[in-house]
Amino acid sequence: MVPKVTTGGCSFKGAFAYYLHDKGADTCDRVAWVHTENLRTHDPATAWRAMAYTAQAQERLKEASGQSRSGRKLEKPVFAFSLAWHPEQSPSQEHMLETARQAIEALGLSEHEMVIVSHRDEPQKHVHVIVNRVHPLTGMAGDIRNSKRKLSDFAREYERENGKIYCNQREENHEMRKRGETTHYHDPHIVEAWETTDSGQSFMEALKRLGYTLANGDKRIVIVDRKGKAHNPTRLLKVKAKDIRARLSDLDTARLPQAHEVQAAARVPDEALTKQRAVFERIAETRMSALQQKQERERVELTDRQGHRLDYTKKHLADYYGLPKRKEELAVLSKQLKRAPWWKKALGLTRKDNAAFRDQVRAYKSAVGRYRERMAQIAGENQKSLAAVKVKHEGECREMVALFAMQREALFGPTVPREQIKERSVGRLSRIFSAAQDPSREKNSEKSRDDRLKPSSRSYPP
Repeated sequence: MVPKVTTGGCSFKGAFAYYLHDKGADTCDRVAWVHTENLRTHDPATAWRAMAYTAQAQERLKEASGQSRSGRKLEKPVFAFSLAWHPEQSPSQEHMLETARQAIEALGLSEHEMVIVSHRDEPQKHVHVIVNRVHPLTGMAGDIRNSKRKLSDFAREYERENGKIYCNQREENHEMRKRGETTHYHDPHIVEAWETTDSGQSFMEALKRLGYTLANGDKRIVIVDRKGKAHNPTRLLKVKAKDIRARLSDLDTARLPQAHEVQAAARVPDEALTKQRAVFERIAETRMSALQQKQERERVELTDRQGHRLDYTKKHLADYYGLPKRKEELAVLSKQLKRAPWWKKALGLTRKDNAAFRDQVRAYKSAVGRYRERMAQIAGENQKSLAAVKVKHEGECREMVALFAMQREALFGPTVPREQIKERSVGRLSRIFSAAQDPSREKNSEKSRDDRLKPSSRSYPP
């Protein structure tokens, strides 16, 4: 296992945009799975907002928990590191997740908010961990001093517990530190090429066989690896510049390729593939948008038909039961009873009129009850129709997403599992998928058309 700590940052949004997308694109094909810890959401698109809010509320959290507010303000709350397994190893998702938790515990950050992301864009399995340094309860900043040393010790113990040591350099560094000596990273392939050759020509050929290129940098001779990263041989090999010049004295260094050209050539396949993926995603986005617009038209047409039916039924039932006429008659009769002379009331001459009025009120209430029952029945049928259309639209979206996944896998290799595509709301295409499957996410100007079909949305009886 190889741990690597990245430079801290101040933007959770920027960190998530990088770790939850493909390099230089809005797609998320390289993301295998995402897991959140100590957060109330499992949605990556929401997690970064929650973490940013916690970081912004640091002073209030300190005050609420009784912590001292003195000291310099935390400028870089984003802490990230990665854990990479050897290509021979094939750990499960559960094992990778548990190992990441143990590494976080070794750093003393188990109570902090974090998101763990697994990528599939490298031959070796690896995870990235994005941690919020601000404690969600106390507001105190997590201590990340000596984090590289702590993760190195953790990785060393991990390999010893799992029975095979893949990184011998780490073991050597550990022994050197025990002896009080300083340690230094070096690429074993470059060191091997340097130690097994005695001339510039043989050194260059040895590097070439290993996939490295000797090139002219801006200020010195550099070694460019397979990924296009340039290395300073004096730092990497811990030798003096004059020793490098002496070894390469048999070479015409002026004829060596330029480092920027070698780096550009190393990135060409990735850039070409990125462009192809971008074109594919744009086509997929266009098709999904067309499907979303078609489904929107179907919903609008259905709600319009249901609205017309509701209006017609409302008028028809009101006329059938004579509700407006009965209501007027009751109003007139009520006025007559109230204006009756006092002597008629005293002699009981209005008793029959009162009894007739009560009978008409009961008949009116009974008619209103039947009217409301029928209207509620129609509204329920409308809701069932809307639900059936929603299920149909979700099925269409799933079919299209599955088709895109098959095409993407055929063109670019294994991609994100189909059942996880809906769960990812990152990237433009994912947002369109979510909007197509959840009409409640539409724009405010187009939302709530279904409200008109609810029984409570209309005032009846007339």
